[in-house]
Amino acid sequence: MGQTEELRMMSRPNRMVYTPITRGHKPTASQESNTLSTMSEVSCTTTLSMESGVSEECKDEDRLEEFTEEQENGVEWRSESEETMDTVVVVGAGVGEADKRMKSRNSDYGSYCNSPTDLAGTVVPQDISTDGDALQNSPLLPTSDKEDTVSNSDPKHECDFPLDIVKLDMPPGTSDQEDRYRSDIPGEPLKTLLSALFLGTGFLATTASLAFTHERVPDIKPLPDIVLDNIKYQSWGLDVSEYLLMISTISALIVVMLHSHRLVILRRISLLLGILYYYRALTMFVTVLPKPDETYTCMPRRNTTTTVDYAKRVLTILSGGGLSISGKHVYCGDYIFSGHTMTLTMGYLVIKQYSPRRFILLHWASFLVSLCGVVFLLLSRGHYTIDVLLAYYVTSRIWWLYHTLAHNQQLKSRGEHNFLDNMCWWHVFRFFETKIRGPLPRRY
Repeated sequence: MGQTEELRMMSRPNRMVYTPITRGHKPTASQESNTLSTMSEVSCTTTLSMESGVSEECKDEDRLEEFTEEQENGVEWRSESEETMDTVVVVGAGVGEADKRMKSRNSDYGSYCNSPTDLAGTVVPQDISTDGDALQNSPLLPTSDKEDTVSNSDPKHECDFPLDIVKLDMPPGTSDQEDRYRSDIPGEPLKTLLSALFLGTGFLATTASLAFTHERVPDIKPLPDIVLDNIKYQSWGLDVSEYLLMISTISALIVVMLHSHRLVILRRISLLLGILYYYRALTMFVTVLPKPDETYTCMPRRNTTTTVDYAKRVLTILSGGGLSISGKHVYCGDYIFSGHTMTLTMGYLVIKQYSPRRFILLHWASFLVSLCGVVFLLLSRGHYTIDVLLAYYVTSRIWWLYHTLAHNQQLKSRGEHNFLDNMCWWHVFRFFETKIRGPLPRRY
């Protein structure tokens, strides 16, 4: 036998009476009408049924007749059981429409103000034996289609449904906080100067490494390379690659100088390039590869090289900017990893990160310039393929890693949550970025 636990609520002109019905008590037909009456004979019903698949069919006319008799005779239902439900329902007195609703203060259950006849097709017993508490957060009676039609068609009925979702038009937010954040970003020119000095020392270390490495270049045939061995050699490719490199570098410099926070960006680029140059000085010195281009002319090696000779080599490389088109890059051995690819990749990343997002054509043009520069570099056999791959990987990863650190405040502090603080340059990064909170706004 199924058990039914229901709450019946009835209102009188001057008072409210609630009738709890407990387990084991079979309700009468009048109790099962489940109505709440006001002066206008509008009734509200809230029914919680634990009986699955079983509903007692009663005629609406009999229910209305029994309810009228109870109202005339002043009958009030009471229960002697101790298992009751204390629920206070606010009844809206006065003449109401058939589509008014009521809501309980002490529960999430909502009920609709309808006549007993209107409730005949809307009250459906629900099985909560397996649902647990899921039913407590949803109304027992669904909204009828008629109510939705009335609320959408007639504006005067909008206030008749207090449980409907109300859409509020919020005023547009101001940019005061954003403007305040932009104004709080300091330029810190001293830090930018220190970063530029770090870049200069890194480039100096690379040239010094090349000056020493030149004496150790093996005089053998080029190493096997699956790309270089299957493409046709083009002697003009190196010059074209370096022209594209200069175009990419100048374009990136223009974008940076037009940015509102150019000092911060210059500081970041100088620090990253300095780190890359130090890495390159180390990798080219520890592992010396033979020339990939047998026709490339290098300065003859000397058996005895003094400190003055090394100093002259460094000055010669610096005066030519490390480019072959200057005619002063006559020393060999700077292969792992490719400085050309590193600069081309850095130029694209700068333009992509700090130019306006809507400049899609500029982004694609920069990408194509960098890509073509690398392709022509390989056509001229200026580097091995492994040099190019390593240069792209190291440059792009250190760029993304640095900006990830710069955009997250938690990564600027040491702790078990941050393993990136083990990097050798993390302390320098924190010194440069300590007053920068989050990404830089794209303002020019």
